[in-house]
Amino acid sequence: MRKRSVGINVRVSVTEKRKMTLMAKRCGLSLSEYLRQRALGYEPGGHPPKEVFDVLDKIDEMAESCQPSAGAKITACADEIRDLLIGGN
Repeated sequence: MRKRSVGINVRVSVTEKRKMTLMAKRCGLSLSEYLRQRALGYEPGGHPPKEVFDVLDKIDEMAESCQPSAGAKITACADEIRDLLIGGN
């Protein structure tokens, strides 16, 4: 999985949190992943199994150990696949 070490705190009402949690659950995502996708411009919907994204994360990890130009190409391909799977723009 990608290393995420920076947090963002957002204050919401109880009602807003319930709605966001419900929307995330409907998409089969954690609340954090749902909010991350929405913030990055994706419209989460029905998604492939988590294992598909685990494989893409593993590809990202392998790309980091490649030469910079090859790693960038691999990462771009993984990102394109990820965008197609989650309906990105």
